Amino acid sequence: MQMTDELSVFTNPNRVLLLQTGIEENYLKLISHFLLINRNCKGIYVSSNRSSRDLVDRLRKYDYDLDAKIKAREISIVDLVSRSVGAQEIEGAVYVSSPSELSATQMAIEAAINKLSPQAENAWLIIDSLPTLLIFNGVGALLNFLYFLIGRLRVLGYTGVIFTAEGSLSPRVFSTVAQLCDKVIK
Repeated sequence: MQMTDELSVFTNPNRVLLLQTGIEENYLKLISHFLLINRNCKGIYVSSNRSSRDLVDRLRKYDYDLDAKIKAREISIVDLVSRSVGAQEIEGAVYVSSPSELSATQMAIEAAINKLSPQAENAWLIIDSLPTLLIFNGVGALLNFLYFLIGRLRVLGYTGVIFTAEGSLSPRVFSTVAQLCDKVIK
């Protein structure tokens, strides 16, 4: 089964998926695919890889209008990049000063949940991506953050998708994160 097919059938609420991808363009295509199949659901995109403006521009290449979804308050971006690199900010995103600020990230996620409505049906949250968070945080801090966040997603009934690049995590970290998730797709 292709990764896009597996991602298409993985839309059950209260489930968390660890998605290990290859090259960047394939990963952006997978993200756009996930967003398209969940176009009628509200969601939160936690970006530690690129600014919100860059994400909006890149997803447009895959015929996904993220900007319109943000303006309609159907998707909220938690941007961990823009403020640390001085990138242009977009209206509707929630900004954290750096990917190293996991407590602030959790508070921003909670603000995004409240903005979308905590009882949003079939809501989702994407974390893009673990390797970047690991660059800025220790393993223990990142695993504690994920443990709490995944528990919170389950309580809310959100679908979670955590992206990681192939070979970017040590086998120990990968297996620990995989144990927190319901399914791993490589």
